[in-house]
Amino acid sequence: MESTQDKTFYTVTMARVYADQGRYEQAARIYRYLLDQTPDRSDLRQALEAVTSMLPASPGRWHDISGLIERWVRLMVRQNALRRLQQCRFKKQ
Repeated sequence: MESTQDKTFYTVTMARVYADQGRYEQAARIYRYLLDQTPDRSDLRQALEAVTSMLPASPGRWHDISGLIERWVRLMVRQNALRRLQQCRFKKQ
């Protein structure tokens, strides 16, 4: 999280809204920020634990991301090959 980010809406209510919407990463980010400000609040700690339990495990998430990156690279290679073929085709005509 960037330190220059506006934290005006970093409230318990906003974290709950994010959690209700299934946006658990954003909710966890807010709960962590609020816990940094008031570390003695057990309700925030419990809410953070509940939200983080809804997040997928990190290794699976990296696997999903790496698969997307591999697919993107393959598509870029195919697109470049298609462009070269089209350029060759237009040069011959």
